[in-house]
Amino acid sequence: MPATTSEQHAKQLQRSYESLMRVLALLDPAEIEAGRMANNWTPKALIAHVAFWDTVQLQRMRDAYTGAAAEHGYARPAGTNDERAAEDTDRSLDEVLATADAARTALVDFAASLKPEDLARTYPEASGILSLDERLAHMTNHTRTHARELWRYCCSMRRWDRSRLRAFLVRQHTNLMDCIEGLTETTLTTERISGTWTIRDLLTHILSWREFAYHVVGSWPKVDSATIAPWIEGDEDTVNSRLMADRAHLNMIDVADGLTTYHRRLLKHFDAASDELLASEGDYCWGDQGELAGFFYSLVLHEMEHAEQIWHYKVASKSSVIG
Repeated sequence: MPATTSEQHAKQLQRSYESLMRVLALLDPAEIEAGRMANNWTPKALIAHVAFWDTVQLQRMRDAYTGAAAEHGYARPAGTNDERAAEDTDRSLDEVLATADAARTALVDFAASLKPEDLARTYPEASGILSLDERLAHMTNHTRTHARELWRYCCSMRRWDRSRLRAFLVRQHTNLMDCIEGLTETTLTTERISGTWTIRDLLTHILSWREFAYHVVGSWPKVDSATIAPWIEGDEDTVNSRLMADRAHLNMIDVADGLTTYHRRLLKHFDAASDELLASEGDYCWGDQGELAGFFYSLVLHEMEHAEQIWHYKVASKSSVIG
């Protein structure tokens, strides 16, 4: 029997598609329509591409499953991916998104409908054979590959210019500091909003990773591993626990001052970097590589996730008081 069940295939297909859509949501509609990735496709064309192959490969699998492919086999669609990407320029974004949603839903439903024996066998395609198990896994990997491609565009200087990216960094720091405005020190140090972490703990966590970013950015494109050992030695939970313990002595004034200080230090490095350096590739130090611009962007996205947690707490607290 195959290692992956039909239910698992369906979940992986759905989750990979949701991940792709989350990356797409980082872009505004104008960027989706007109932005140009490394292969000169627009993000809209990338989504249309995923939908196209979802539809084509689903029909291929259905033909194999019903036996229709045993005689006529599989004929690749006419035209190239680049030709279709150019044609997709004239399609509306709403149409592309609706088509992509429908195509993935149909693919997920097909995967979920299969029995273990359906996945275990192979099906004739004229001169070849097809494995539904292999093809479904391929479609999940196909989506993940394009999600990574889109993510790289989101983080790149192909998307940003330095003034827009700098404004983004400044705005998100302001949003972070605004989200704690009006909260008492008691609230900041006692209200738990992320597992066992208080708001103060979340802010300390952000501060520790700003310190890490300062080391990486200052030594770009390669930082001495000994310098960043506290941030990279161990799994995620171990690292975060160690960083938190190392900063347990910081009071709220220390944390707030540290956040502002490291924000200014990072901006100083940003301002000193040329456009070429911002677009250069380097080691992110956690098993990935990318542009320096992308490192700045990824750091801020991480901070935005935690700022959102604090904002949700504030809104809920106000609602309960009003209620």
